[in-house]
Amino acid sequence: MEALPISEKYELETVPIALGGNKLDLYQVKNWGHFIDTLADKGEEYISQFPFWIKVWKASIVLADHLLQMEIDKDKQILEIGAGMGVTGLCLGALGYRVTITDYEDDALELLRMNVEHNGLDNVSVQKLDWNSPDLTNKYDIICGSELVYNETFIHPIMDLFRNYLAPGGIILMAHDIRRTCMMKFIGMVTGRFEIENVIKTLRGDGEVHKIIVHTLRIKPEGQN
Repeated sequence: MEALPISEKYELETVPIALGGNKLDLYQVKNWGHFIDTLADKGEEYISQFPFWIKVWKASIVLADHLLQMEIDKDKQILEIGAGMGVTGLCLGALGYRVTITDYEDDALELLRMNVEHNGLDNVSVQKLDWNSPDLTNKYDIICGSELVYNETFIHPIMDLFRNYLAPGGIILMAHDIRRTCMMKFIGMVTGRFEIENVIKTLRGDGEVHKIIVHTLRIKPEGQN
């Protein structure tokens, strides 16, 4: 049986996102708050079913802004993993960067393609990516993602993904809310393989103050521990 298009599964609305002097209009699921409420009520038992792609996470905005401030060369190949709404990749694409945005969920991929087309981002491609069985054909100068590790089973597949698809001299950028304990465990596990720079940024919104950590990882030279 053919799957229903996302527009028939969910009520969608467009929201403006402005970063780096560019404005995007992105489709997102309307009234997604009840999904968050369900997550809060059910906790860990619901997390494997939670549609993380339904909203714009604060860490993705902070990550996009951080990358834009780095003034990356336009010839760099950029990969966003676990993209969800794809805010980081879409914002970079709007400024002319060549970006591949990936996710595993079919609904997320459909929404990403809608937003790429809606904003005329011909330099942005969307691809399905299974971290446990990746089929990427390129290596990337920058691999980035936000709120990636919310389950310890993701740790080793992500580590393998970085090892296999990061171009020589490339960098990895990961952003997450400071409260994500799984993410901090991941960083602790890779400190022997990477040089890591950590920056804590503050984002105010929704009447709250959010502390977001951005990690920049570079592979250590051979022989360096």
